[in-house]
Amino acid sequence: MRRGQAVLGVFSCMHFLVDAACAFAMYGVFREKDAWYWYLLLYNFCAFALQMPLGVVLDGLCRGKGTEEKYRCSVGFAVFGVVLIFLGGFTHVTVLGLGNALFHVGGGVGTIWTSEREDRVCTRLGVFVAPGALGLFLGKMWSQSVSEVGIVLAGALVLLSLGGVLLWLGRGKYLEEHGSRISGKGRPVYGRSMMAVCCFLVVLLRSYVGMSAAFPWNKTVLMGVLCTAAVAGGKAAGGFFADRIGISRTAVISLILAAGMYGLGGFWGTGLLALLFFNMTMPLTLYLMWKEMREQPGLAFGTLTFALFLGFLPVYFQTVPPMDPRLTGSLGSLLSLLLFAGVMRRKGESDGSVSG
Repeated sequence: MRRGQAVLGVFSCMHFLVDAACAFAMYGVFREKDAWYWYLLLYNFCAFALQMPLGVVLDGLCRGKGTEEKYRCSVGFAVFGVVLIFLGGFTHVTVLGLGNALFHVGGGVGTIWTSEREDRVCTRLGVFVAPGALGLFLGKMWSQSVSEVGIVLAGALVLLSLGGVLLWLGRGKYLEEHGSRISGKGRPVYGRSMMAVCCFLVVLLRSYVGMSAAFPWNKTVLMGVLCTAAVAGGKAAGGFFADRIGISRTAVISLILAAGMYGLGGFWGTGLLALLFFNMTMPLTLYLMWKEMREQPGLAFGTLTFALFLGFLPVYFQTVPPMDPRLTGSLGSLLSLLLFAGVMRRKGESDGSVSG
């Protein structure tokens, strides 16, 4: 197995376990607290909104360094996040959220720096983000039946061991030889193009639709498993197809299909397809934002996770009147398509870096 593939596999496994541990803590420990409503808000703020300043810090540490040093900084962030989660995350919700943010920034940036070719970055990003949905679902399920002490000890041991594997995989000149293939200057930190704005709004919409468009048939554990698999599968498939048929084709096809399937979402089969197609844009927006900020991947990740947090707020505070999930999903898909259309009009931006 190539070392880059091994790194991606370890990062993805860690993503699954970190999100599972965080979900376990939130629903198995903090759910019983009187201030649960505010705990959940505080956790989401720390886990998502704080990724932007943490990403800026990571970018600063990586500035001017070689690919191997950048990779080690990223792994250091990810491992430090894991340490925080298991040292204080089960007693302090802010520590839990901060640990989650550190891991995601480090893991996401490390995934980019270990890509061997730019026309595989979308695939790698899709594979990295996909296990998070599975981890969140299973962590919530485990919180109802698994001992807290057991999950903390087992999770800490496995995750720290995986962190050691990541450092071992980063040895030698491999990263310097392969990581340089995707290096290059991005745009200045200030003066971003409209692409960054469009990506931000697409992610905000995806967050809002994901939170508000709950299908009435999703009431059983089996349906929950299938919905989670559809979300995770969509994220992985989006990166795979973007690298093979192009970002613009993937976005247009997936969002048109998502709009149609959401409209027919009263049936569980079409509803699952809607979730799959709608989530295919996840790695696309990550890639396009990074392309604008090649030397600031931490900021690129953090900006989009801040959009996730903003999309969560209207649903959490119930500031928007509830709508039929079929209408919400269809409109969200079509609006996302319009935003992508604005990006695609930029000559060479849509498919210039992907095969097909």
